[in-house]
Amino acid sequence: MSITVVSTFRMDREHALRLAGKGAPIIKQHGATAVRLGFCHSGARTGTISVVISYPDWQTYGKAAQAMYEDKAFQSVLAEAMKAGELLERAIMVMHDL
Repeated sequence: MSITVVSTFRMDREHALRLAGKGAPIIKQHGATAVRLGFCHSGARTGTISVVISYPDWQTYGKAAQAMYEDKAFQSVLAEAMKAGELLERAIMVMHDL
């Protein structure tokens, strides 16, 4: 089972793409298997941006979370994201292959 973290922001699209481009390599360096950026085009969250990060297991997620907390480059990107937009929601999901 893998762990997927979904963070939804209200933010300018171009700014989100730029920040994701800076942040994704750092997140992957700390163990994420995938970092994706999505733009919501319909429903209650129309106009928002979601960042979806996948980890292979809880252990990798925990190690990555601690490492990113201590990583100055990641903290800089996160601080810029928090200034540029509003974090609306964050969910951590345990994914099962069917």
